[in-house]
Order: sequence, then structure tokens, then C-alpha cells
Amino acid sequence: MYHIIVNPSARSGRGRKNWEKVKHILDTQNVEYEVLFTTQHGDASAFAKDLYEKYAMPTSPLELVVLGGDGSINEVVQGLPSFDNVALSCIPVGSSNDLARALFPSSTLEESVLHLINKPTTLYMDLGIVHMENSLVREGNMSIPDRRFLVSCGIGYDASVCQEALSSALKNFLNRIKLGKLSYLAICLKQVISMKPVSAELFLDDSENPVSIKNLVFLVGMNNRYEGGGFMFAPEANNHDGVLDTLIVSNIAKARILLRLPSALKGEHLRYNGIDLQKAYTVRLRTSKPLWVHTDGEVESKADYIEMRILKEALRFVY
Repeated sequence: MYHIIVNPSARSGRGRKNWEKVKHILDTQNVEYEVLFTTQHGDASAFAKDLYEKYAMPTSPLELVVLGGDGSINEVVQGLPSFDNVALSCIPVGSSNDLARALFPSSTLEESVLHLINKPTTLYMDLGIVHMENSLVREGNMSIPDRRFLVSCGIGYDASVCQEALSSALKNFLNRIKLGKLSYLAICLKQVISMKPVSAELFLDDSENPVSIKNLVFLVGMNNRYEGGGFMFAPEANNHDGVLDTLIVSNIAKARILLRLPSALKGEHLRYNGIDLQKAYTVRLRTSKPLWVHTDGEVESKADYIEMRILKEALRFVY
């Protein structure tokens, strides 16, 4: 039986309408399912934890389906106590859908559902883990739990854009009229204008000799090729090779940042100075001041130290 977690607010309220379409397909196909609807942030994690404890067994894995966007899937991944005895699936109906874009880039909603029901593909996918610290954490005055990610984890400019977009009334309005991309352009421009210089030290794998970075714009560890609604930041990323494709953007004049971003839609950004990509098993970054950090576009905290690593093929993903 499928256990389905639906985010009815996905894409500014279109999640519920999409669920009605999916429900019709499931009922027509005589598929057995249970559905749970989220009403607030944290519900998806709580549902995932509860379903795992009730139904995940070695002889009968929990078949967990998420109807939502990358953020909904990320929230479910945070809530699962373990990835043993789980088959995780997604029906993409969010604003970005970068995970789905890498897996089934041209499928319609109906095609995705019918494929999942009748001839599913199984992929053992890598799972990212990020550890975050700031001065309050080191002084024992707060705690930042480690977070998981399937698509990407970024610090700096891209996370700041995500943080503002999560609470943007403009984004919600433009999503309703199918112009959501315009809100990201406006936020991107605003964030570029307000950006302050940040220096950083980067450590790749076991190296104790840092790479010094001046004027860091952002760093993002990519488990899949796309981020931010279709930016192909890591054209050769492989989500089951145990490696993070790490994009480092630095020392670029503000006026050129927005000029360079469109080239990433086709993965052509790496030819420019100040844009570098490194492959590593672990990535550590220390910044001169705390910056926003995102996991799959979800922003929880600011940090001045992060450590990212990959758990190879830790998650059974079915689509």
C-alpha cells in the first residue's frame, strides 16, 4: 500500500488540485493508498517518522510517496528515523522540482504516476549530510541539528535568495499566475545589490591545507545536476557515485553575477573566471561571517562553518 504525504500548499495552493488528479488516477487503477495532508511546516517530517515506526519492516518496506516539491521531499527525509526498509517516491508538483528534473525531465503528472504504479524504476541514491556551526553553537548557547539533502546544500548568495523567497508574497502571487520565475529574478537582483564581501577557507576531503577564497559569492555541494528551478550548476553530477560536485563562485563583480547566471541554465557557466567546480567526498568551509545555509532550498540557520559529506546509495528511491 502506498502512504502518500500531500503538501496542498505546494506551488501556491496548486498541490491540492494536483492531488485530485492523482487521486483519480489511483482510484481508476484500483491502487490501495493512505493519504495525509500537511497543514504547517514540520508536518511532513512528523508524518514520515510516524509512518516509519508503524509500517517499515524488512519483509514489507514502507512505500512512501511525497506529492509536493523539493522542500516537501526534504522535510520527509529529515523526519525518517532510518532509510532501511523504505522506498521513497515523489510526485513533483512544486515550484522548482529540481530532483524530478534530473530523474524524469519531460514527464507529465499522469505519466509520472502511471510509471510509478505500473513499471517503477529503482535507484539507490546518495544522501548528503551537512553539519553547521556558528559562534552561538560553539559557546553552547544554541544547537543546529545536522540536516540531510538530496538535491544540494549551499551557503551564501543562493541560500540568501532561498531564504527570502520562502517568505515572499510576490513569489506566491506570481506563482498563482504562472510567473514565479520573475520573483526569483527580483530577489536575485536585490540580494546582489545588498551583498557584502566575505572571505573563506575551503578544505576538500582530508586536506589540512585550505584554499583561501576572497569575495565568496556562494558555494554549493550538488548531489544532482540542478538547483534553483533549473540551473544546471553541476552538469556531470551523479546522484549515486558517492561524490559531491562542489561549485565555488567568488571574485566576481556584482554587475557580472546576474549576467553569468543565465548561462547555468544550460550548464555553460564553468567557462567563466571566478566559477570553479571541484569533486570531493567531504567539503569543509569556514567563512569570515555567518551566512544563510540551505538544504534543497529549505533554509533553517546561519553558519560560519559547514561540513558536507555524502552517504553513498543510502536511500532507495522509486519513480
